[in-house]
Amino acid sequence: MKLSKRLKAISDLIPNNSHIIDVGADHAFLDIYLNKYKNCQCLAIDKSKYCTKTAIENAKQYEANIKAITNDGLTNISLNNEIIVISGMGTRNIQKILNFDIKNDLILSSHTNIEDLKQFLKEKHYYIYKELSITDGKTYNIIYAKYNI
Repeated sequence: MKLSKRLKAISDLIPNNSHIIDVGADHAFLDIYLNKYKNCQCLAIDKSKYCTKTAIENAKQYEANIKAITNDGLTNISLNNEIIVISGMGTRNIQKILNFDIKNDLILSSHTNIEDLKQFLKEKHYYIYKELSITDGKTYNIIYAKYNI
């Protein structure tokens, strides 16, 4: 399975055997890859029933053991020590999803207003652990943020 440069860069930030919640997972290619090649336990979340159905079909096709649900962000999701990945949407949507008390590690890739996202993280007591810029047709910024204890 070959990932886009953006998804591969995200996967490279994730340690083996991690627990992942992927919000806006689309067809769950990142989750499938992480499960198969990095032994991660993944929950793929998308607000589209079509994407959730496709994610489940893709997981079967690639013989990956992931969970996929239809949900609007992290609503009613119990959080523990998972790494939360939110990629492929704008900063405003990311802020809506993360606008509650949260302390999980975050991997974020916004298509818009990166400086606004950084300010939002600062206000939520996060620091930027790593930041990448990937060109894959267009330029993508990827932020790995950790909570300031």
